[in-house]
Amino acid sequence: MMQEINYETELVERISDFLQKFMTSNNIDVITADECAEILAINNLLSNKVGPKPGFNFREILRQGRDKKIPLVVGASQERPNTKWYIKKAL
Repeated sequence: MMQEINYETELVERISDFLQKFMTSNNIDVITADECAEILAINNLLSNKVGPKPGFNFREILRQGRDKKIPLVVGASQERPNTKWYIKKAL
């Protein structure tokens, strides 16, 4: 079992703000977690090299948000547990 990474509320807020602005300025309504992870890495907000495969770091933030250990990224959702994460543009 991997050691849990502790994320700060401020990081979640920065990620949420960045993704919502990115989606608005690029006219994107929904984006996958893996696409978000890549965008966050390119913009130096969150490393995509943590964990067993690319995207793990961001998905871990989403899981911890779902489990109420930290705030949930704005717009994040899953159809049901153990399925793909999506980020929706907030209205």
